[in-house]
Amino acid sequence: QPFFDVIKLMRKRTNISHGYMHDISLMMLVSGTMLSLYFIPVPGFHYFSQFGDFVVIIYLLLIPSLGMALGVGETANPNGSIGISRALQMLFGYEVPFVLTFIGMAMLNGTTSMYELVQIQQSGGIATWGIVTHPLLGIAALFALQGMMNEKPFEVIIAPHEIATGPMTEMGGKYMGMMFIQHLINLFVELTIYANLFLGGAKNWFELLFKLFVLFTLILSVNSVFGRFRTDDAMRFMWKIPLPLAAIGVVGIMLGIG
Repeated sequence: QPFFDVIKLMRKRTNISHGYMHDISLMMLVSGTMLSLYFIPVPGFHYFSQFGDFVVIIYLLLIPSLGMALGVGETANPNGSIGISRALQMLFGYEVPFVLTFIGMAMLNGTTSMYELVQIQQSGGIATWGIVTHPLLGIAALFALQGMMNEKPFEVIIAPHEIATGPMTEMGGKYMGMMFIQHLINLFVELTIYANLFLGGAKNWFELLFKLFVLFTLILSVNSVFGRFRTDDAMRFMWKIPLPLAAIGVVGIMLGIG
């Protein structure tokens, strides 16, 4: 159904524009996400990963959020502005613990290359997966991933019953279609990053899709069980649970524990 929705939206003509920045922002939104795909190793394609490690990927994943902020700010819609304000707050909430978990994995394995991290984890089977060798980092990253994907209980950006889908309020036609495309690609990107860091990556596409399916099912299960946090509660949760877990994990690695 999402693919048919994208086709329908991209075929619509849009007569309303809020200025050049509104148009450019969508290019930033999609291009930042698509460019990150080049540096994420997947079965059969890891050439560009030698030119950009996890640090490059994190920088590229910041571009869509900044692009959306610029574009939605141009619309001057209060619901959109509230949504973007929440998005930037949540960015600090989940990004810090997620980056800390990577720092821990990089220290543990002696490399910042995502491809090399995958190779190290695959060398010893399940026993060398990141989630097994250092579960604190894996759990912290899983909490952060729930926030990155904007799923409940961290669905504070869209909040359809409160701010009418937030950033998407003034988006329609091709603009909405581009946001749908970015969202679909972003799902794959974020799930694959976690799979590469903590689930040993994958040797073939069937294995990768199976791991992504299990991971996505887990995230959607949490989404269906829990209600939505308030923005301050979501931030407080991120800084009280995932962040300390990640920090303890990194300190443990520095002390030679794990």
